[in-house]
Amino acid sequence: MVRPDARCPRCHAAYPWGTTVCPACHVGLDLTGGETRERPTALIFETWDRSSVDVVVSLLDAYGVPCLVRGTSDTAHFGIGPANFWRVFVRASDEPVAQEILDAEIGREEAE
Repeated sequence: MVRPDARCPRCHAAYPWGTTVCPACHVGLDLTGGETRERPTALIFETWDRSSVDVVVSLLDAYGVPCLVRGTSDTAHFGIGPANFWRVFVRASDEPVAQEILDAEIGREEAE
């Protein structure tokens, strides 16, 4: 039986009571109920390059910081270059630690 409030923190797929790993994305599930319901809304990274997004997601995942990737698909794109733009979001409460991880692993972005 699927409970309406039993949702994966990463992909938001519903899962049966007692499940320890999400059947959709294979992330470990917190069975203690201590996980906050805060959704990833803080933009931490954006780029045209999907492989860079994969690196950022892997880094955040390695440190246990859940994130959400949103991509745009420009179907009317006639210019030169990629047609997709990617954004990585984290929970507002995780933003400082996520930024520290990216600064340490990738480097700080220099302001112009």
